[in-house]
Amino acid sequence: MSRRLFFLLLLCLMAANLGFGPPRLTDSDLGAKALTPQQIVLMREARAPELTAAAALLVNPTTGQVLYAQNEHARRAPASLTKLLTALVALERADLDRPITILEEDLAVWTMIGLREEEVLTLREILPVLLVPSDNAAAMAIARNLGGDVGTFVGWMNEWVDNWGLQNTHFANPSGLDDEDNYTSAWDMARIALYVMENPLLRDILGRPEMVAADRRLVNTNEMLTRYPGTVGVKTGTETLAGECLITLVERRQGKALSVILGSTDRYADATALLDYFYGNYAELRVTLPPSPINRYVDANGELHAFGLEEPLTLLVRSWQAGSVTLVRRIDNPATNPAPDEPIGRLQVYLAGRPLLEAPLYAQ
Repeated sequence: MSRRLFFLLLLCLMAANLGFGPPRLTDSDLGAKALTPQQIVLMREARAPELTAAAALLVNPTTGQVLYAQNEHARRAPASLTKLLTALVALERADLDRPITILEEDLAVWTMIGLREEEVLTLREILPVLLVPSDNAAAMAIARNLGGDVGTFVGWMNEWVDNWGLQNTHFANPSGLDDEDNYTSAWDMARIALYVMENPLLRDILGRPEMVAADRRLVNTNEMLTRYPGTVGVKTGTETLAGECLITLVERRQGKALSVILGSTDRYADATALLDYFYGNYAELRVTLPPSPINRYVDANGELHAFGLEEPLTLLVRSWQAGSVTLVRRIDNPATNPAPDEPIGRLQVYLAGRPLLEAPLYAQ
């Protein structure tokens, strides 16, 4: 091969290489954004899991975004998920020192932990019995003692449901035993569970794998508390019509996920599949503007003013996008003495070079 032909070939190869390199997403304003090989792998569309459940829901509670929904508004028997609202209504109707006397009629639905006739517990003592081992007799005793009769208490439960606009939920008893008038939906149950978990006492009870209360060692029916890292609640339910039911709330640094499983034949596998789908593909992205020299502007008099967001922004993004955020600060009202509610500009958020949202900026 001649020297001239060799150099021509070398130049061709060099020119060809100019067209290759790391994959990039570009934007006309922001320039190139290089992507790592790991990000490229994560960009592919993830397949939604296949479940045995008749109805299911996966939600990011922080943003309210739904990531998976299957028959989420269909009416299904709730089994012992009912007890979440039983506990909530009990706390709204009585103080924790209220005595609860166990009667023979309460024991007719069976007691999981051996409650005894004429035994007296406070509401504080019986709530763990209701929620941790999911004792049916505890539910009946709470309802009868607080309502005067079970029907009145169940009426309070349905008032709560109506007030919250849960159109696919109705309760016929406080324990969750199968009844054609006892039904809910995955969507409604998610709302109830999230509301329950805002109560510090109920959150503490529902997050314990085991505890001592009412002079008994109670073991939680919810195996996700020890099976799935980051699980903080909430509850199981099992009945003939209902099948296996499970609500799980997980909190990790990557974000929060709530799964609801109704009518399953393998609730733990179904819940695990949904939660793995979330944590394998999504992440919460928190956007803040801490005090720094770049978070200041100069007014017409040459004076510096700090600025920031009214509150931090939390976005749900695909995992591959989490490292590709770009923030652009636009100051279009450099006022010398702005009112507290007067924006001085806007923050533009880009993901992988693409505009995602804007938020107002305020002087601080």
